[in-house]
Amino acid sequence: MGNMQGNIFSAIAGGEVSFAYGVSPWVFAGLAISVTFIVWFAYGATTRSLSSAWRTGLTVLRSGILLLLGFLLLRPVVNTMELAQQETYLAVLVDDSRSMDIRDMPDGTSRHGALQNFFSDETGILGDLEEDFQTRIFGFDRSAKRISNLEELDQAGEETSIGEALNDVALQLGGLPLAGVVLISDGNDNSGIDPVIAARDLGARGIPVFSIGVGEQVLPRDIGLVDVKVSRTVLENSVFRVQIGLHQTGFDGESADITIRDNGEPVASKTVTLASNSIQQLELELSPDRDERIVYDLDISLKPGEIIERNNTYQFLVDNRPKESLDVLYLEGHPRNEYKFIRRAIEGDLSLRLATYLRTGPEKFYRQGVESPTELSEGFPPTQEDLFEYEAIILGDIEAEFFTAEQLEMLESFVSKRGGGLLTSGRIDEGFIGTPLADLLPVSLVEEKFLPPSLQGGLRRGDHATGGLFTPRLTSIGQRSPLMKLSVDREANRAAWAGLPELQGISVTGRIKSGASVLLEHPYLEYQNQPLPLLLSQRYGSGRAVALNTASTWRWQMMLPSTDQSQETLWRQILRWLAASAPTRITIDFDREYYNVGEKVGVSATILNADYQPSNDSSPWLQVTDPLQQVFDEPLEWDIEEDGVYRSEFIAELPGVYELFVDVPSAAGEASRTGAEQSTAMVVTPSLREYINAQGDWEVLKRISSESRGAFFPLSEISQLQEVIRQTPNALMKERTIDLWNNKWVFILLVFLMSLDWFLRRRKGLS
Repeated sequence: MGNMQGNIFSAIAGGEVSFAYGVSPWVFAGLAISVTFIVWFAYGATTRSLSSAWRTGLTVLRSGILLLLGFLLLRPVVNTMELAQQETYLAVLVDDSRSMDIRDMPDGTSRHGALQNFFSDETGILGDLEEDFQTRIFGFDRSAKRISNLEELDQAGEETSIGEALNDVALQLGGLPLAGVVLISDGNDNSGIDPVIAARDLGARGIPVFSIGVGEQVLPRDIGLVDVKVSRTVLENSVFRVQIGLHQTGFDGESADITIRDNGEPVASKTVTLASNSIQQLELELSPDRDERIVYDLDISLKPGEIIERNNTYQFLVDNRPKESLDVLYLEGHPRNEYKFIRRAIEGDLSLRLATYLRTGPEKFYRQGVESPTELSEGFPPTQEDLFEYEAIILGDIEAEFFTAEQLEMLESFVSKRGGGLLTSGRIDEGFIGTPLADLLPVSLVEEKFLPPSLQGGLRRGDHATGGLFTPRLTSIGQRSPLMKLSVDREANRAAWAGLPELQGISVTGRIKSGASVLLEHPYLEYQNQPLPLLLSQRYGSGRAVALNTASTWRWQMMLPSTDQSQETLWRQILRWLAASAPTRITIDFDREYYNVGEKVGVSATILNADYQPSNDSSPWLQVTDPLQQVFDEPLEWDIEEDGVYRSEFIAELPGVYELFVDVPSAAGEASRTGAEQSTAMVVTPSLREYINAQGDWEVLKRISSESRGAFFPLSEISQLQEVIRQTPNALMKERTIDLWNNKWVFILLVFLMSLDWFLRRRKGLS
C-alpha cells in the first residue's frame, strides 16, 4: 500500500491525473469555479445573516463536497509508469575466490560472511531484487558459473578475473532483456585482463554494472609469500638454492622465522628482519638427503594479529631420483698424481662414469671405467657419433700431437653442437694455439717465450714464482657459485676454503676472454694487470668450456685427513655441472616456473636426432599421470616456428605431483636404447596470487561502474541498490492506471467533510 500511495502522490504531482469518462480537466476546472460562485450566492440568501468569514468557510466546505462528489462521478484515474516485475533479468556476480575468505570485516567476519549478512535471499536485499527481476546468480573466480544460491559458494577460486566473468555473463545472458549486472567483489583482480574494457562494452549496450565493494582497503598486519623459485632437478648430494620473495605490512623491523621442512622435519631455516614497503628477496640453501622426488614445505612463522594465514605456507618439488650416470671421457698424457686423485674422487659417485684413456708409455695406453671391450679400444672415439655418447671430456696433460686435425674439429663440434662440456686440467700445450681447441677455451693461449720472465716456468718445480706454493683466492663469482660450495653455510664455506692445503704451480695462459667467468685466481701473480686465473669457464655454442690451470688439487686430499671430502666434493660438483649441461635427446620444459591449481600447463619437448640436431619429423607423445594416479595422453604438435620443438598443454585440476613422460618411438621400437624417451615431474600448489595485495581495491570497482554508467556502493550502503536499479534504462516499464474513486481514504475524506458541513450549519441554525 505504501508503494501505491507513493505512486499516486508522485503521479498527481507530475500532472498525470485524468478522467476515465473523457472529460477534460479544464472543463472540470470551469465547473468547479461555477459551483463555487453558485454556493457563495446561495449562502448570501440565507434567513440568518453570516459574517464574511463564516460565509467564506461554509462556501469552501460545501463547494468542496460537491466538487469531490462530481470528481468521483467522473471516475478520476492516475496514469503512471512502473517496473514490470519479473519481465526483466538481473545478473548477480559474486566473487568466489580465496580472498573472499579473508577475515578483515567487523568482528572477524570473512568477506563472504559479511556479504551473506547483507545479501541473503531471505532477509537481505537479494530477496527484494528477486521480487522485481528474474535474477540469475553467478559465482566467479577465473570465470563465471551459474549457481542457485549463495550457499553453493566455497571461496576456493585460485584467481580473480572480473573481466572474464563480465564477458561470460554477457555471453550467457546476451539474448535476454538484461537490466544490469550486480558485481560483488573485493576488487582484487589478478588475472591480467582489464575488467574496465568488459564493463565499457556492457555500458555501450545499456547494461550498467552496479558494483558492491567488500573488504578493508588497508590490511593492517600481514606477512605473506609472494613467490618461490627452485630448480626442479638436482644431482645427487648437490646443494641448491631456494629463492623466496615475501611482503609484509604492520611488522616493520620485527623478525620472522622461515623454515623448509621435509615430512615435517626442519631441513633449513633462517631468521629475517622484516622490511617495509618492498618485496624482500631471500635465499636458503639445502641438500636433499634421499634419492627420490621430495615435496618440501616452506613456511613463515605466524605473527600475532595476522589477517591472512594461508599465504604463510608453500610447497615445492625437487627431483632427486637416481639419474642415469653422466658419461665423462678423460684423456691423460702420462700417469700423474692429479689423474689418480681425480679417479678416486669420482669413485662411488653413481651420477658419474669416468671412462679414462691413459698413456703409460710410448705406444702404451691403459683404459679404465669402460663399459665394453670396444670402448676406447682405438683411443680417441673414431666417429662423431661415438664421441657424442659422452656428456663431458677432460683433457689432462696431453700434447697437441695426440690429436688429428679432424679430431680437434670433432672436439669443437662436441662443445658447440652437441652441447657437451670440456675441461682442461693442468698445462695446456702450446701446440693447441691456432687450433679449434684454442677457440673454445675461456682463456687465450700464449707461447711461454712471450711471457714475462717472472711468469715462465709454469707447473714445473724450480726457483720461479709460478711453481711456488699458494692459497687460491675465491672471486666474488666463486663465492656465489654452487661449484665452490664446501658447506651450505656461507661463513663455514669461507672457513673451509681457508683451511685447504696450498696448491703448487700454476699454468700461465693469455688474457681472460670477455665472456669468461673466473671462480678461482692466484692471490698475487698477474698477467697484463689481471690476476692469473686458476679456474674459469665460458659458454661456447651450446656447451661449456672450463680451464683448471693447475695439476695439484690432489694436495687437497693427500695433505688432509682421509675423512676430509673437500677434494672429492669439488671435483664431483665441477664434473656434474659440466656434464649435466649437455642436452639429452629429449628435453622437457615448462612455460612457467611453477603452477597453481586450475592453471594451464604448457609443455614443450625439444627433440634432437642422433647428431644432436633438431628433428622436425618425429612423432612424440606425452603421457601425464596426475596426483590420483590417473593417466591420460596428450598430443605433442610440432611448433612450426622452432626447429625440433613440440608443444602440448593440459589443465592442472588437482594439487600434488604430476608425472610427465615423453617418448619418441623409433621404427624398430628401440626408444629407450637410443635415448629417445624422457620423464620429469612437477608439483601443483594452491595459488598465493589471491593473497598478494589482498586489500579491497574499491578504485577498480568504481572505474567498472563509471565506465558502464552504473553505480558503486560500499557493502554498508547496499540498501540503496534496489531503488537505483529500478531506474536503469533497460528495465522494462509498464503503464499503470490507478482509480481514485474506490480509495478508502477518499471515502473517509468525503464523510469527514459532509459531517463537518452538517455540524457547522447546525451551529449557525441553518437548515
